[in-house]
Amino acid sequence: MSELKYSYDSVNFHKTFSPQDSYLAKILELAVNGYSGTKEDISAVTGIPTGKTSGKVIPHILYAYYMGLIKYRLNKGIYSLNVTSLGRIVYDNDKYLFEDISKLICHYHICEPHYGAYIWSFIYTHLPLMLDETISDETLKKKYNEYFDLNVDISPLKNTYSDGFLSVLNLLDFSEGLKINSSYYRDNMLYVYAYLLLTSWEKHFPNAQEITFDQISNELKWNKILGFDDEEMLFALEQLENEGILQLNKQLVPYTAVKLTDSSDPMLKLYDLLN
Repeated sequence: MSELKYSYDSVNFHKTFSPQDSYLAKILELAVNGYSGTKEDISAVTGIPTGKTSGKVIPHILYAYYMGLIKYRLNKGIYSLNVTSLGRIVYDNDKYLFEDISKLICHYHICEPHYGAYIWSFIYTHLPLMLDETISDETLKKKYNEYFDLNVDISPLKNTYSDGFLSVLNLLDFSEGLKINSSYYRDNMLYVYAYLLLTSWEKHFPNAQEITFDQISNELKWNKILGFDDEEMLFALEQLENEGILQLNKQLVPYTAVKLTDSSDPMLKLYDLLN
């Protein structure tokens, strides 16, 4: 049984709905314009369906929030939406969230330890699952329900990676249970990898200029969320070093990385390497 107490709504905030790029894009646009309104108001201006007790408006506000695109406040039924610095850059470069870069950013943030959405980050933080290993549906459901001490609905997550918004990334495979797929470094993602590493670093180790590879791997989970094995992780970090983003110290055991800039620098360049 979990040592923590989780509410059903905080864990299953998505209800039965997977994120849809068209709805996320509409929420993002409202946030860019600083929109405030009830869920019914938001439904009326966006066409996202909602009802008195259910609907897709609130889940998509929360999806956009967990994906790092927006901030929101709720007061007496009024949702006040504002864009994050990241969300502004995504909107300016890919307002409909079509690019793999945008999707990888959304995937990473919603799965990020401590700051992501519970059932999404659970895969990377609490499952004893190595890359390219498979866990059965029965075992997966048991681990979720034991940890959260409630009935967890992971069907929206499954659908997202199977044929939904994030399926093109091919990072999670639910065809025969769950497998975390390995992935390869992509040249046009260099600034994305840098931004994601540095933003996690700044959240988890705000006062540290230097951290170990073990901290990157075991605490930030940076490489695992991106699907990098140890060899690919080292290669990616070396590319960040070549770009002047990090300095690697391979004289120590474990290796360490020294931060030479902050996340705002690569964030401004996220889409610069697109052909």
